[in-house]
Amino acid sequence: MENELQEPQRGRSRKKAEAAVAEKTPKSAKAIKRRRFIIMAVLEVFVLLAIFAYAYLLKQYSKIQRPVFEVKNVENTELTTDDIAKMKGYWNIAAFGVDSRDSSVGRGNNADVIMIVSINRENGEIRIASVFRDSYLSLANGNYNKINQAYAVGGPELAVKALNQNLDLNITDYVTFNWKAVATGINILGGVDIDLTQPEFKYINSYITETVKGTKIGSVQLTHAGMNHLDGIQAVAYARLRYMDNDYTRTERQRRVLELCVQKAKQADPATLSNLAGNLLSMVATSLTWDDGMSLATNVKKYSIVETIGFPMDRREINMGFKGACVIPNTLEKNVKDLHTFLFGGEEYTVSNQVQEIDNHIASDIARYRGRSEERKYKAKMREYNEGEETTAARKRNSNTEEETRRSRSETEGGSSASSKSTREESESGSTRESSAEATDSRGNVITGPGAKSSSAARESSSTAESGAVRESSRAAGESSAARETTTAAETGAQVTTREATAAAAPSETNGPAVNEE
Repeated sequence: MENELQEPQRGRSRKKAEAAVAEKTPKSAKAIKRRRFIIMAVLEVFVLLAIFAYAYLLKQYSKIQRPVFEVKNVENTELTTDDIAKMKGYWNIAAFGVDSRDSSVGRGNNADVIMIVSINRENGEIRIASVFRDSYLSLANGNYNKINQAYAVGGPELAVKALNQNLDLNITDYVTFNWKAVATGINILGGVDIDLTQPEFKYINSYITETVKGTKIGSVQLTHAGMNHLDGIQAVAYARLRYMDNDYTRTERQRRVLELCVQKAKQADPATLSNLAGNLLSMVATSLTWDDGMSLATNVKKYSIVETIGFPMDRREINMGFKGACVIPNTLEKNVKDLHTFLFGGEEYTVSNQVQEIDNHIASDIARYRGRSEERKYKAKMREYNEGEETTAARKRNSNTEEETRRSRSETEGGSSASSKSTREESESGSTRESSAEATDSRGNVITGPGAKSSSAARESSSTAESGAVRESSRAAGESSAARETTTAAETGAQVTTREATAAAAPSETNGPAVNEE
């Protein structure tokens, strides 16, 4: 009876459950469809944003200034295949900062900043060498002057060509910027922190005023030395400082600012980097392609500046007449070798004939402007360096030879120690070993071939005084290669003296001295 009553209840419960499921199913399907729609809408928005961003950057990239620059005109044909192989794996870019007060970045502007940026493609390490703008070098057009003149005369093409010829490089890419571009970029990145010295603080505000006037970008004066957070204009002013010290220290400031900018860029989000590219591209000139730019942007977090230097490292200043005070390398050959070691490491570099010719021309120009005494000083530096290089090379060769000799002696002595001991014992008891090529002197004494023992008769013919002389000469006698297999150098000299004392004698017919045991 109870079962009959429960059965209808179970049926009703099942129907309710099925109805509930039926009610829920449409709602669940609707929710799924709604979520799918939202996801697709978001994806479409992101895709559209990416397309618009790409199009925007591509449009901005088209605004890059493209002065005349033919790779075939800048390639260094003086380099050997081995020279080029040593630079493989490095992306070398010439960076120029010009002093234009407008947006121009081509010829007609002096290059206040000249940097060689060498990127190790494998590990992202960057090494930077600042070439001092007043360096007296070839302009790659038949003239010699301060290297910053190359850009003013022939734009980036002649400037890159000059760097390649003077420094034995093969740079085929460049980037040129002006101070407005630098200030704008630093502002977008949020500024940089710089610790100002008191002398730097003394001059920086006047540079801030002048940079604001030239770039039309606003800024404010600084109030104290020490740590300061600099905006774009203030950072540019800092990079231009030189009156409190010199141009060498100025390049150090420039490299410092660049290092800080790279660090900020590595920490920046994609939106900031996009904004950076969009605003800067119209203010630069470069040979870099779109793919090059995208490669730099996407790998920015991989890059790190590990070391910077100024070139020439060994230098002095000479007033070159109407060309003014110039930085003279001591010598170009030496500095180029040191530069290659800095950038690429590896074995010591041998400069091209082209660099040597430029070095000699610099010496001649010094004579023309400053007299023969200054030329002699320069050439003395050249000789001093070359002689030092030859001495170093000779020492290296001697060291290698000595090492080989030590190894040879060690192997020979180890293999012959047992036979030498046996031979000495036999000799002391009066026994004689015959050589494979025996001969006799005029008195009948046996003269043996190399490596064999002399007869007892030869030893007995020597006087006591002669034996003393024998022992003295044995200390200076050298070993022959065959004699080392059986005995010592002292025994070699003894036999020579014995023959001289006992022979009225014809010259020995052996290939080397016979050996006598004391």
